[in-house]
Amino acid sequence: MRGPLIVFIEKRYLLAFRITMIFISLPFLHDIYTVLATDVADSGRYIAERGEDWGYYAYLFKKFAFAFLFLWLGTFGSRDKFLSKNDS
Repeated sequence: MRGPLIVFIEKRYLLAFRITMIFISLPFLHDIYTVLATDVADSGRYIAERGEDWGYYAYLFKKFAFAFLFLWLGTFGSRDKFLSKNDS
């Protein structure tokens, strides 16, 4: 295993990429908040209540995984392409 997912981008695009990734994570974070506040996971096809079905936890895990991915890419998962070459 090589390590965590890291994207190397030119410095002029790095800030825009980070901001974009954080904005992309916001709908997923909103869905997580809604599910936790109402105890109902509505995927559009199925509706699952907390403790009643494993679909609730699967839906919550899916949203959490996408939110974590985009937050990771927006914070620690993106680096300057040229600085990384000089470090090696």
